[in-house]
Amino acid sequence: MLDVYETTYETCGQYWPHIHHHVVVAIIIMQITMIGLFGLKSKPAASIATILLLVVTVAYNEYCKIRFLPTFYTCSVQDAKDSDELDKDGESDLYREREIEAYRPPYLPRTCDTLEESTSTQPLLLATS
Repeated sequence: MLDVYETTYETCGQYWPHIHHHVVVAIIIMQITMIGLFGLKSKPAASIATILLLVVTVAYNEYCKIRFLPTFYTCSVQDAKDSDELDKDGESDLYREREIEAYRPPYLPRTCDTLEESTSTQPLLLATS
């Protein structure tokens, strides 16, 4: 294959808070520009609606900071993987079978009785050491 290279580093999603911040700042700048443009064009209804949209955007950004930002500083992907492996043989297997059965449409026959045959139950990250 051409133009394929092996990554030498893994950021584990640590750039997402920065990317989200820059996108929200760009949206806020665009909305402030539109408020000024609507003001120059003598469109007070559009200007007021854009001010309300600006408030909603800032509120959404604060909600995302409260809800998602602590995840990036408290739990790395490796910790989540280790926690998932610890829970692999616990009581979650019983719940997983119940969930699979609960969401299976009644008109579809059961195709496999064990979870080991499915690749969807394999861990996403493999141990490299």
